[in-house]
Amino acid sequence: MKPIFLMPVVLAILATSAFAQNVPEIVREINGYSPPGELKPLQNEITMIDTIDVNGNRLVVMKGVREAGTRVGIHVHEYGGHTCVLSGTITDFVEGKAPMLFKAGQCYYMPPNVPMTATNLGSEDAILIDTFIVPPGKPLITILEPGYPGGPNE
Repeated sequence: MKPIFLMPVVLAILATSAFAQNVPEIVREINGYSPPGELKPLQNEITMIDTIDVNGNRLVVMKGVREAGTRVGIHVHEYGGHTCVLSGTITDFVEGKAPMLFKAGQCYYMPPNVPMTATNLGSEDAILIDTFIVPPGKPLITILEPGYPGGPNE
């Protein structure tokens, strides 16, 4: 007897993968233009927790500094995530949405498999906390923009 009851679960997993979402391997623009800001990784990044939760998923919480005038390369999060702004401001650029400004004390959701970037357009550095829940062995972030560490052609 074949385990037919697993087929909907398998299809649901495949439907959420980057492959099924047709996420391109290289992306240089969000909503038809190159977002502002110098490409630069978070600074002073520390991992606050990296553990396996009760559901067998990896829970990762990281803190870092997004320097004024800088941004992360255009990327996707296969399983989504959350960012909380502790100080400063962040402008979030997400494909298909208008840019959104987040101030200290605000958090935002990063939807799965949607190209995005976060830029500090303010005059002061921003301190951020990122939270991700992913299956073990899966990446937290996939950089799609050339010219950024860990991105295509790097």
